[in-house]
Amino acid sequence: MNTLQQLRQWFMSLEKRERRVLGSGVVILALFILYAGLVSPYASHRRALTSEVQAQRALLAWMRPVASRIEASQGRKPAALPGGSLLGAVNASITSAGLAGALQQAQQSDDGTVRAQFKSVDFDSLVSWLAGLQRTYGVVASDVTVTRASGPGQVDASIRLEDSAS
Repeated sequence: MNTLQQLRQWFMSLEKRERRVLGSGVVILALFILYAGLVSPYASHRRALTSEVQAQRALLAWMRPVASRIEASQGRKPAALPGGSLLGAVNASITSAGLAGALQQAQQSDDGTVRAQFKSVDFDSLVSWLAGLQRTYGVVASDVTVTRASGPGQVDASIRLEDSAS
């Protein structure tokens, strides 16, 4: 006799009630194994993917306007320096940014760069001015020294600016 026949013979020797209980137990065990092995991992993976899709949609919603701004700026060349002078562009932008009161000195060096020194200038305004200068004229800060001044948000700064086109 093989093992399967022995198992069948043993099962048939049980009382009807015992066979029902054992059969129910086997069905419940099979359902549990099916759930633990297939259904639960599938549901968990599906929840993770749904969460990932939502995160990617949020990222896409953020990226669309940023991408259009980047594409718009790719083909745009910086404006020409007013009067062809880096010092003129720096002075004009300082005045329009409202930083003229904090400017101590702005002078052009022999190498074509401009050194600007500020005393007790608002840090946020200074950074916005530098970003606008780069965006509008392509002028970049190549050397920046910033120290804290006496007032909150106030700094003393020495900045070397150069035209990125040259």
